Amino acid sequence: METTVYESRAKEMIIEIRKIIEVKGLNLNTALEEAGISASTADNILNQGAIPSLSEFLALCEISGITIHLPSIETPNTAM
Repeated sequence: METTVYESRAKEMIIEIRKIIEVKGLNLNTALEEAGISASTADNILNQGAIPSLSEFLALCEISGITIHLPSIETPNTAM
């Protein structure tokens, strides 16, 4: 199977997130359990190169201290 640019970048980001967590000295297993990610899923993501789901990725970001700000707009509550 051919790896896409997005898959390659996702794997690079997971490696970077893992390094941030290690530098902070956090207990990764405990943090992942608290975030609701099982040990086997965490092993697949961190050691086997699996691509995490969106919720797993956001949990890893939160554990590492990375914040993601999504743009938002206000729309009027009137019919067009």
